[in-house]
Amino acid sequence: MPHQEKVLNMKRRTLLGGALGVATVAATPVVAQDKIVLSLLTDRSSAATALADRIGALSDGRISVDVRATGSETAPDFLDDVSGDGADMYLCSQDAFVSRNPAFGLFSAMPGGMSASELESWIFVSDGRLMWDSLGETLGIKSFIAGDDGAMPLWSRNPITGLSDLSSGPVGSTGLGQKLLEDMGVRKVVDVKSGNDVSSLIALEGFSPAQMAELGLLSDFPHMTTPNASRPSATLSVGINLSRWNALSEADQHLIERCITAEHGTQRNLAMHNNVVTLAEAGSSVTAHEIPQEIWDAQIASAGALLASMFDAGDAAADAADAYLYFIRDIADWSEIGETAYFLGRNQALSL
Repeated sequence: MPHQEKVLNMKRRTLLGGALGVATVAATPVVAQDKIVLSLLTDRSSAATALADRIGALSDGRISVDVRATGSETAPDFLDDVSGDGADMYLCSQDAFVSRNPAFGLFSAMPGGMSASELESWIFVSDGRLMWDSLGETLGIKSFIAGDDGAMPLWSRNPITGLSDLSSGPVGSTGLGQKLLEDMGVRKVVDVKSGNDVSSLIALEGFSPAQMAELGLLSDFPHMTTPNASRPSATLSVGINLSRWNALSEADQHLIERCITAEHGTQRNLAMHNNVVTLAEAGSSVTAHEIPQEIWDAQIASAGALLASMFDAGDAAADAADAYLYFIRDIADWSEIGETAYFLGRNQALSL
């Protein structure tokens, strides 16, 4: 073989070896990323476990969530626990945090406020997300919508015909609903989520039909008054320690957010189904009533006062309240046909 051809073949082998070397390096398995363990506090064991399972499955087990379930009376502590590095996440209704800042009620169960679909629209397609982030930054958390318990009727031992049936109390509620009832002139209001005995109450709100059945309260409070402007829905949230969230990679943030959003839809639909089934099974043992106009008007007036009070609760609360109010007014500017359809649908949603 001529010398020149031998040299060419050697060059070919050298180039081929180099190419194979590069290919071999490229095919070497990438070192697995470190596993991530997130601790989650909740008073909703089933929803939290479902979220943990989803995150674990979609991350192939690389991200795991350690669920720590407690009673609803401990939910107000979740905010400090997560913002103060005592835990990474919580799943609950931010209604539990209104004593820290009333604007949290805008994202959970604002009296006279948005239905679940309206709140979703504000957060997902309008400026609700920005307002929520600004509010969360004041306490070091990042929040996501994570389910909805459904409409919150007013439950009572006897039919409610007017304000006089509630004024003497005691009436149970939670979050901003307590402040609203007090503003309406109810003399004794009890927090039903703090482990208080409800046996002495004449009426209560803050529980869906399915929750009332689970607590064994339907037989004690067989009268259901809807739609209730005091608590139109009970949206759940996941809050994540902001420093912990910012330390995650963009890919992990995206995965976790998608999992929370997916569970939001699942849990909301599941709650709606359970509420319908509960009422169907209860049958005539639960009597539905239309809310008296006097009570509706009093609730709306007091809800306006609550919203106005948020303008004195700091810049983040004031901005959120302003944006919330603007969004509701924007909805009200629909055409006559659209507005009629909206109110019919809204009343139906708030009635269950």
